Amino acid sequence: MRDKLEKVIEIKDLSFGYDKFLINKANLEIYKGDFLGIIGANGSGKSTLLKLILGELKPKSGSVKINNIAVCSKSDLREIGYVKQLNMENQIAFPITPLEIVKLNLYDEMKIFKIPRSEHKNKALNALASVRLSDRYNYNFNTMSGGEKQRVLIAKALVNNPDILIFDEPTAGVDYDSKEVLFNILQHLNKNHNITIVVVTHELEFSKKYFNRIIEIENEELNELEEVNYEHLSI
Repeated sequence: MRDKLEKVIEIKDLSFGYDKFLINKANLEIYKGDFLGIIGANGSGKSTLLKLILGELKPKSGSVKINNIAVCSKSDLREIGYVKQLNMENQIAFPITPLEIVKLNLYDEMKIFKIPRSEHKNKALNALASVRLSDRYNYNFNTMSGGEKQRVLIAKALVNNPDILIFDEPTAGVDYDSKEVLFNILQHLNKNHNITIVVVTHELEFSKKYFNRIIEIENEELNELEEVNYEHLSI
């Protein structure tokens, strides 16, 4: 069945490391519509793999292709929305609203004076609506809960209409109920909007029911666990 699926990310013979390899001759194909979980022990290379996919790190050897084009050849990766782990880096030293944060990702669309117009506001409001934050658009981001902040960052990633969403530990610092809301939103985006989703997580017991595939990084390799379901993917 896999040969009938559309590959959106292709990792081939990928190797990377400093004093020793974190990832060595790894191979992985991610298909349009996948909801893929990536697990592994601390220091196994999960976040490193994401940085290689995003072109933030250069591999020692091998390649990463997005929509059949090598990442190193791309001038931008607008088809990918990336949401970092929620931590102190996400804190902002001055008051800012969710609407203002989401509009930051529309900066390249704004004309020479970089002044947002009504169309940019509407796009940002629609993105916030998609993560169930229509009534929070004018709040102070810094006073919001961890789960709400994470959803604002998802809206920021969504505003450019990406084909792929990539998350690094999205449930870190988020309470159980907020995790449920977060993953239900991701499941909706995956199944109803056909957005491919890749999630690095250490909370497999909570999140595995949402994934159709699970990849484990162990001993420098990417190993696919047996639970694979392609039934909802387009072929």
